[in-house]
Formats: sequence, structure tokens, C-alpha cells
Amino acid sequence: MDKDNLKPILQEIDYGTIKIHLDKIMKDRNISTYQLNTKANIRFQTIQALHDNSASRIDFNVLAKLCYSLNCKVEDIIEYIPNK
Repeated sequence: MDKDNLKPILQEIDYGTIKIHLDKIMKDRNISTYQLNTKANIRFQTIQALHDNSASRIDFNVLAKLCYSLNCKVEDIIEYIPNK
């Protein structure tokens, strides 16, 4: 086998995970998805994905709208959980 044709083996690394606490914040403030949608002008589907912790990304503008509308800090919404 020609060594120029060898491909590196990519190792999967567990970097940890990000946990979204929007569900807890909304519950604590007694605010519905509809109310947050109206107040923050964020798409219902975006709020639902963040609420269910199923979103794969978040836009900084959305994060700023959430912090403003819910009167909270970024770290109240997002938590980094390192791998074990």
C-alpha cells in the first residue's frame, strides 16, 4: 500500500454538552411559549426547540432577545456541562 494514500483516523472527542434552561426560566416566570414569542419576537419553532433542549444552535440575536425579554443573563439560559 502506498503511504501517500493513507488517510488519518479521526478520533471522536467528547467535548461535553450544552444545556438550555429556557423551560425552567419560562416556568419560573409563568410565561408561555406564545407569550415569549409575542414579547421577544422570536419564531415559535425556535422557542420550542430551545424549550425542549433540541436546538443544535442559537443565534446571538435570539439569545439577546431572550435575555432582554426574560430579564436574565446568558448564563441563566445556557450551561456548559464538561465530559466526565
